[in-house]
Amino acid sequence: MRFKKTKGFTLIELLVVIVLLGIVTSFAVLSMGTSSVERELEEEAKRLHALIKLVREESIIQAKEIAMEINNQEYSFLEYKDKKWIPLFNKIFHPRSINTELDMNVETDTETKIFESKDAALLRLYFLSSGEQTPFNIKINMKDEPRPFYLLSGDFNGKLKLEYTDVYSN
Repeated sequence: MRFKKTKGFTLIELLVVIVLLGIVTSFAVLSMGTSSVERELEEEAKRLHALIKLVREESIIQAKEIAMEINNQEYSFLEYKDKKWIPLFNKIFHPRSINTELDMNVETDTETKIFESKDAALLRLYFLSSGEQTPFNIKINMKDEPRPFYLLSGDFNGKLKLEYTDVYSN
């Protein structure tokens, strides 16, 4: 008996294609959950929180004074060495740009800086080898939208707190 060769796809091939399409579709749907600016807001707040925590620990462990210098476009780190502040450049502590679609407002006990597009003023947060730091509040939100926002707070003794306030909170 002779079998006729048919042209077409097997059931297994069709199932594999359907599974792959399902996986690709699920990734597409998940990535559409929040806007890219909202994701950038969250990433920047968490990055800043982690860096400040790390710079404080580095200051204590290495027994050196470190400052974080912030302006409207970037933040960078400085080390006090030979009676002057020297920029700190390594894999972790290097200048970082602030997304142009985000606003960052910084308050200390003595100063408040609301960085607007042309304001190039500097503000420094100090992290001492004793574990003390400049008390501060950093509010990060999307440009022209007061909410949602992240508030990163640090007290004199080095306690850090990152809070999120969404659109619906009071």
